[in-house]
Amino acid sequence: MKTWKKLFSLFCATVMMCSLLAGCGNSPDTPADDASSEDGGTDWPTKSINMIVPMGAGGDTDFNARTYAKYLEDVLGETVVVTNITGNGGALGSEEVKNASPDGYTCLFYHTCLNINQATGIADYGSEAFETVAVVGKSSGEAVVVRADAPYDTMEELIAYSQANPQTVKIAANTGATSHWASVVLNVEEDAQLNIVNASSSAERVANLLGGQLDVIINPIGTVQDYVTSGDFKYLAVTTSERLDYLPDVPTCLEQGVNLSYDLMYYVMFPKGTDPAICQKFAQAFKEISEMPEYAEEIKTAYNQTPYFLDTEESIAYIQEENEKMMAYADYFK
Repeated sequence: MKTWKKLFSLFCATVMMCSLLAGCGNSPDTPADDASSEDGGTDWPTKSINMIVPMGAGGDTDFNARTYAKYLEDVLGETVVVTNITGNGGALGSEEVKNASPDGYTCLFYHTCLNINQATGIADYGSEAFETVAVVGKSSGEAVVVRADAPYDTMEELIAYSQANPQTVKIAANTGATSHWASVVLNVEEDAQLNIVNASSSAERVANLLGGQLDVIINPIGTVQDYVTSGDFKYLAVTTSERLDYLPDVPTCLEQGVNLSYDLMYYVMFPKGTDPAICQKFAQAFKEISEMPEYAEEIKTAYNQTPYFLDTEESIAYIQEENEKMMAYADYFK
């Protein structure tokens, strides 16, 4: 009898323990957090979203972020607040997002410079420190630009001139940005002898090229086109992977035998650990906007851009490949 009672007590204890353990898991009836639900995160968002841009107000990155934010409010039903956090080549803004709560209410709107920040050493992390939502845009491009009276008209002539006159040709670089990375690539890959000097903003680079303090700049095309039209500047090349439709006569660096090529992509990311369902819903919202005619017209008018979108899986693959390309030159920035 005593033995039977002991066995019965053991059985009850076992059943109770199993019940407790089952209650610790995420059962189908209990969402993992307040933002998710059984049908894939549809409760999110329930409040405003803070979109951090690590670049200053008024530039192309800021414009793209604010344009999307305006349409996102209609698609998602909540306000999207764009916050500019500048400094350290963009690393301050990205770090703010990296350290934020992964609750879906703080996101990063940045571009290729996230990986360049890591390659140049101003940040000890890259895209792997975030949850990728999507690549949501493509810049209208950057170009290698000189004064109209410069003694070189092609990339080959520029490189040859710099080799014949070492460290006398001054090229501007914004530390941790595309111009910094590209300048180093020219010296490394093409054995150019360019004197890399710091000039942080696009506007500063344009002013210094006009004034003769600089000889070469690598700038967004929208910041230099008027000066080319006026006869002050001339293009040597675009840095994009292909010729641009609106500058059909300007060759790429690659076409000229120079191993320099990058496309400036805009992408959106959340802090690591954000619910995949939230990431997916956010990506779908961006995709929907990218297909709107009014959105296409707005970015065409402002920056000669055309809509560009990659889904999450495609974006992760692209950004990883981009990171490997940038990091291949990391040792040259030490």
